Formats: sequence, structure tokens, C-alpha cells
Amino acid sequence: MKLSVGCTLGYQIATPTAAFTFNVLANTDAQQRLLAEEIRCTPEVATEIIETAKGVRVLRCEAPAGLFEFRYAATVEVARPPLPAAIKADNPGRLPLSILTYTLPSRYCESDRFGPIAWELFGKTEDRGEQVRAISRWVGEKIAYAPGATDSRTSAWDVWLSRQGVCRDCTHLAIAFCRALSIPARYVGGYAAGLEPMDFHACFEAYLGGEWRLFDPTDEIPPEKIAVISRGRDAASAALTTIFGRITAVPLKVSCEVVAE
Repeated sequence: MKLSVGCTLGYQIATPTAAFTFNVLANTDAQQRLLAEEIRCTPEVATEIIETAKGVRVLRCEAPAGLFEFRYAATVEVARPPLPAAIKADNPGRLPLSILTYTLPSRYCESDRFGPIAWELFGKTEDRGEQVRAISRWVGEKIAYAPGATDSRTSAWDVWLSRQGVCRDCTHLAIAFCRALSIPARYVGGYAAGLEPMDFHACFEAYLGGEWRLFDPTDEIPPEKIAVISRGRDAASAALTTIFGRITAVPLKVSCEVVAE
């Protein structure tokens, strides 16, 4: 499936300069191919694109005081394989250390608090794929969409208690459930076609049967309609923008549509 994605980010810079790290570029990997891309900064500044070990592409730049605008547009081809009919549990002792870290608690995903809860809710089957599907269904049904009810300090445990939040909060809760079941899981930021209201979208990947597989924690957006742009243990290590300097943000614009063949 081909997706047309883009965003416009604007800032009023109050310091002499401000340094930006933009984590909004479409990723390139075995399941996601970049067909076209356009990047525009106003005023025009020097930019540098760095690819991380996770395959994430990050753009860095520095802008002078005044109004600064960053525009991004790309066409991405997404081809994600379907889940196998049944997936057995991986032996944690055999997992690579780079994968094993995603079974541990993190700042926003206190998986050590969810052990008995996760096994009671989702441990009735040994099929790991079905466990993660069940987690996504439960989060989509039980967590009410409530913009403004949570903030940057809200953790998975807070969401469990309040039963409300946005996609970021749903993702942290789903990751915490997975890790409590010894399923490696990591945070993913992306563009999502069909999202209402349109914005950047948080989802997650679970390591199943030797591969990372993408899931939407609200159980609404199919994986093939999501273009990945960032990855991390949770939102703290997968920020879409990192800014050094005093700025005032202008309302952002995000777009993602399926391209007709």
C-alpha cells in the first residue's frame, strides 16, 4: 500500500538561535520503502540527516531568531506481512540483548506493576500473537479517548487507573501489558491513514517469532496504513522533536492518505 504523508511544524524562536532534531521523516526498512521525499525549511538553513541503528532517519538543523517553519512530504510504500496463524513464546534466555531490553520496565511503562493483571486478562492462551491482539482489543475498548485528560507525565499505570487518554497513553499501557507477559515491545511514532482527528500517531511493535510486528493499540488502524517514523523504549526515547532554545510552537499540521493505484 502506498501512503502520502506530510507535516508542517512552525516555531517562533525567541533566542538568537535554536537547534532542532526532527524525528518525523519516514523510516526505511524491509517493510517500508521511500518512493519520494521533499523537505523545506523557511528560512532556508543547513540540514543534516542521520540514520540510527533502529533504521530511524533524523533531521538536525539550527535556525535563527524569528519565525521558522519546517515542511515535510513523502510517498511511502508499506508492505507488512500478516501474523502467522499461531506464534509460540520466544525463550527470553535466547533473545539477543538488544531485544531483551524491551522486556524491562521503563519510565512510562511500569511493566513490573502489571504482572498478575496481564496474566489474568491475557494469559488464557499460549499463542503470543493472539495475546497481543487481545491486548490491543482490550485497550481499544476500555480506554476512553480523552484529549486533555493526560499530559507528558502520564504513565501506563496512570492510564490503567483512569481508563482514559490518547494514543500515546494507550501505547504505553499496551507495551506495559506485553512486557509483563515477557513479550518484548517498543514504542513507535508514525503517520496513520484514516486517523480522526488527524495527527501524529503512537503505536507499538511486539517481538514475535523472531520479528518485530506492528500493532495499533486502539485496534482501529491496520498496520499497512501506518508509516513508521520513530522507535524507542517509550515516548521519552522516541520524541518527534527535540528543541534547544526558547520557542513558541505554532499549531502543527499533519496529513496521511492512501494513494490510489
